[in-house]
Amino acid sequence: MNTDRPVSTAPHLDMEHEIAELRAEIAHLRARLAQNPNRDTKDGEWPTEITYGQQMRSLTQFAGVSKDLDAIGRTSDHPKLPQPSREQAQLEADFIRWGYCLVADAMTSEQVDALVERLLDQAEAERTAGIAHVTHEGTTQFVPNLLPKGQIFRDLASLEENAAVGAPLVETLLRKILGEDFYLATAHGSIVQQGGGIQELHQDQGFVPLPHPPYPLYSLIIWGFSPFSLEEGATYLLPGSHRAPDGANLVHPDTDFKAFARGKLLALDMPPGSCAILDSRLLHSGGERTAPGKRLASRVLYCRGMMRQQENLIACADPILDQLSPKLKRLIGYYSYYSLGMIDGNRSDPAKPKVPIGELSMSRPEEFEQDFDFRHTEFARELAENEWNEWVDYRGPEQE
Repeated sequence: MNTDRPVSTAPHLDMEHEIAELRAEIAHLRARLAQNPNRDTKDGEWPTEITYGQQMRSLTQFAGVSKDLDAIGRTSDHPKLPQPSREQAQLEADFIRWGYCLVADAMTSEQVDALVERLLDQAEAERTAGIAHVTHEGTTQFVPNLLPKGQIFRDLASLEENAAVGAPLVETLLRKILGEDFYLATAHGSIVQQGGGIQELHQDQGFVPLPHPPYPLYSLIIWGFSPFSLEEGATYLLPGSHRAPDGANLVHPDTDFKAFARGKLLALDMPPGSCAILDSRLLHSGGERTAPGKRLASRVLYCRGMMRQQENLIACADPILDQLSPKLKRLIGYYSYYSLGMIDGNRSDPAKPKVPIGELSMSRPEEFEQDFDFRHTEFARELAENEWNEWVDYRGPEQE
């Protein structure tokens, strides 16, 4: 198992799901070979086997493309691509045409400083406490589940103007992208040092079977706390990969995925204090930082209201949860589907924590020895087994 995968908004694929993905692709190809496009389906033969659950996804199709650094360009070298703006009409046009737009001056310098101060303090405290999500041989740290880790993060996720002066404009755009009643899907912080940050190319809705509907199901906001450039570990993206002019998806089951993406990736140039709004069909990935220093950001993902369960069943009281079988826990939302359903960034064996990771600070070191549930998880074991990892205090299974 690859234990060096970071927590992120990207869909993750374990071996079991990868095998299922390949079987689904085989089933799809067989179905196409058997199909006669000119046949009148009203009077033709009806299939007898249900294959709705075996649809192809884009999850594994772009593996390795983003690691060819010599092929990565810069968005600033292409004047037609989106530039930071506060004009709503321009932002909408950019989003439709290129799959992303850049909001200029989305945060004041004071707001950026406040967010950075809280993020760095929380990140250092999690490393010191032995509960940090550190990957890429110590060069990348993700701070998952920002909501309990500071009021400023809660205000940023709820798009309050006191956290980001451009939040009202961002919220207006999100309502046009996702509908009135959209939901928060994840919120985490990202700290990338030299040598870290690289990620596989993906779509943020890559776990959705192809072909996708002609609109995004999710939208990612990247709040830039430091400069984004090729050397500084900017997000790589493939502008315009989300749709054709007529609205049709460009990523579909018949796409030659490698040929479609290779040599077309660009590093996103973006000044600190701005934010990028991405269509979840846009191909993108984390970029490798080759310069000294740190790249600081927060990634907040939102989804359409329909992308959730009808009843919030995880609200069961603890005595009831203790009686549920693993099968029923999975059915009500515990355990993850690809990267959906993580708890405190744990995608391996998520469960309702009795001692969750909340707001920590280097000014309160007495809090670091709490017996956080994270210390006892399979995910903590995966992170800790890397020889270089000194930031995870794995304590084994919980003892009854």
